[in-house]
Order: sequence, then structure tokens, then C-alpha cells
Amino acid sequence: MERSQSETGRRRMEKNKERVQFLPPGRMLPVPPMVRPPAAATNEVRLAAVDVELNIRLRSADMPGAMQEHAFRFSRALLDANNLESKNPNPTRIAMSLKKEFDAMYGIAWHCIVGKSYGSFVTHSSGRFVYFSVDNLSFLLFKTEVQPVKRPTPLRKLKA
Repeated sequence: MERSQSETGRRRMEKNKERVQFLPPGRMLPVPPMVRPPAAATNEVRLAAVDVELNIRLRSADMPGAMQEHAFRFSRALLDANNLESKNPNPTRIAMSLKKEFDAMYGIAWHCIVGKSYGSFVTHSSGRFVYFSVDNLSFLLFKTEVQPVKRPTPLRKLKA
């Protein structure tokens, strides 16, 4: 015996009605707590928004987000200021300015390479490396370990 579609639909509705529970007035269902994304995820999203805003392409990084953002914003400002002066940016001048900024803010031993086409292999301090592009220029910014040089003590001449 075949059942009509309307009869099957009525039975489903009746089953669903049995599952519905009505709460007394003034009572609410418990709401699950809001799940917040981890702080690292929100920092990554913020940094990605800065990249888009400043037209920056991050290539590689081993650096805290705040320092990356500082490098991005300072580089963008240098390029914008340089574009007002001349149409061809001076990579050497830009690299020196960025290096001096990071030396002043985060301690000495920062190195910066800026150019359109280059290869590199560098050794850097842990957490102090970023490689990114702004417009048609690539920036490599990194810090090296500074170890004091020990000078040998002069030998004393013995009297004979």
C-alpha cells in the first residue's frame, strides 16, 4: 500500500511537534559562551590588513607582529616621501634610513638590503628577520648577534 506525499509530510510534522519544547515565560535557554580566536590569530589578521592597506607583500618573517608593522609602515613612508622628490627611488638611501630607524628603536646590529632583484643568504638572530616587497622593491631586514671583541692584553717587557 502506497502512502501519499501529504500523509508522509503530516507524519513528519507530528514527529517534529513532539520534539518542540516550550519554556515558561521569563525562562531562556542557556547560551553557549563566545569562543574567541586565539590572540595570535587576531594579530595575524591585523597584520594582514596592514599589508593590504599599504600594498605590501610579505615573503618571509621571523619577527614579532609589532616590529613587522613598524617595518612596513616606515618603508611605505620612505617610499612615499621619495616619490615626492623623484620618480626613481634610491634603494641605498631607503635601506640606510630603515636600518638607522631599527638601530635606534631595537638596538644595534640591524642590516637592510633593498633592491629590485637580488639573492641572499644571511644568518640572523632568532625572531629578527623579515623579507617583504613594497611596490616593485624588495626589503630584507635582519639583526645579527653582537659579541664584544676581546682585545689581548699587551705583553709586558721584562727587565734584564
